Amino acid sequence: MKGDRLRFALLPFTAPWVPEAGAAGPSGTQAGTAMALVIAVLLVLMAGLALHREQRRREAVEEALTASNIQQQALIDTMVDAVIIIDETGTIQNFNPAAEAMFGYTASEMVGRNIRLLMPEPHRSAHDGYLARHRETGARNVLGRRSEVEALRRDGSRFPVELAVTDMRIHGRRLFSGLLRDITERRKVERLKDEFIATVSHELRTPLTAIRGSLGLVNGGAAGELPAQPAALIRLAHDNSERLLQLIDDLLDVERLGSGRMEFHFAPLALMPLIEEAIAGNAALAEKHAVPCRITRTLGDARVHGDPQRLLQVLGNLLSNACKFSPRGSTVEIEVTRRGDRVRIAIRDHGPGIAEALRPHLFSRFAQGDTGNTRQSGGTGLGLYISKAIVERHGGEIGFTPATGGGTTFYLELAALGTMPGPVQIPALMTRSNAIGQGSRKERKTYEQQ
Repeated sequence: MKGDRLRFALLPFTAPWVPEAGAAGPSGTQAGTAMALVIAVLLVLMAGLALHREQRRREAVEEALTASNIQQQALIDTMVDAVIIIDETGTIQNFNPAAEAMFGYTASEMVGRNIRLLMPEPHRSAHDGYLARHRETGARNVLGRRSEVEALRRDGSRFPVELAVTDMRIHGRRLFSGLLRDITERRKVERLKDEFIATVSHELRTPLTAIRGSLGLVNGGAAGELPAQPAALIRLAHDNSERLLQLIDDLLDVERLGSGRMEFHFAPLALMPLIEEAIAGNAALAEKHAVPCRITRTLGDARVHGDPQRLLQVLGNLLSNACKFSPRGSTVEIEVTRRGDRVRIAIRDHGPGIAEALRPHLFSRFAQGDTGNTRQSGGTGLGLYISKAIVERHGGEIGFTPATGGGTTFYLELAALGTMPGPVQIPALMTRSNAIGQGSRKERKTYEQQ
């Protein structure tokens, strides 16, 4: 059938040269012309067929893309969380119904406008700078992780949101997709919980301080020498009252961190005397566990800008952990070195190391391993969480690495004096604020006298 149709299509070109019966055949020129026309027609037909197939393929691809876009948009529109998509200049490309309900704007009002409109000052004015630095340096401040930031509704009210941002390329354009969740209620619950903990802790601390003081006096012989068995019981009660006070102090610090009421007093500091003071303050615990602390590498001229009491709190926590988790007879080694414009303090223990499953959560609240040694050593699981917040308030970094030959090395890095003018203020719109601010001096004095 196809051959018949082709012959029928070519008939007009071949008929003039088909010889009649008894007539002479076409000349060589006529035959060549006919062949050329046949070939040309075949090429035109083949090209047309190819173009038709390409057109159908493109239509199929466009239909598939349209269907995919419809599905994606339907998914975005039905999400409970707000979704906002912006380009590299911060111009909004997509604003789903959940975002409309959250911010009080319609999509038609927001598409084509800058995302700055949803940010409170001073971050609204600084946002273009954030994007420019990202384009120039590739710094991924919020990309690929969750953070808690502050947003601005149409009525001017501020509210906290949890934000997750990812980047993508569509048709050569770079876009940023933000997933936002209103965490106002979560914050209220957390605040109530922290207030409850703080109230209970304050109420417990005053009588417990009196109990500890009384037990300390009896243990020290103020009531005369005690028989061996009662003396042992008094020592046990005194040690446990110390542990309870430490727990209460940690809980109070956590509440102050969360409410922004932990006070800091920054000043230029010589670092080596501060480390020696921390070692001296930890001497009793080191002697109890038979694990002395020794400085193996010093940096005599090291100076930082910090709060001495808060840094002593961090160093004391790291040293006490190292002593508690090291075997008897071993040594906790402290090294102080310079790394570029920072000073690094490394504290190495010779303990069993940190379980792999615990490492990602080590600086979280109440992070503790389940080993027998951990339970025997006690602790609240709050010390490292508090230490991390204090170090970050100094613009520094705290972390750990497995030590060569066993054990763990904890380190903290602080800007050397002259490289940082003062404490770091973390932008509320770029990362979750640790909520560590300036509290009243009267409040701290009252707390320290309790």
